[in-house]
Amino acid sequence: MYVCICNALKDRQLSAAADGAKSVGEVFRRCEARPQCGKCLPDVAKMIEDARAQTPAMRLAAQ
Repeated sequence: MYVCICNALKDRQLSAAADGAKSVGEVFRRCEARPQCGKCLPDVAKMIEDARAQTPAMRLAAQ
């Protein structure tokens, strides 16, 4: 599913980039994109938060 319509970034791309990221800007840099309209920023911030909350075992199972 598309999360960032402006950059055509899907949830899987952003979730992968969010793993270990410290900021929304870092996620976009990893995707070689820049936030434009800003509507997706809360969703990307949540992806970062979710990635931080996962235990190492959960990360392995997700892969």
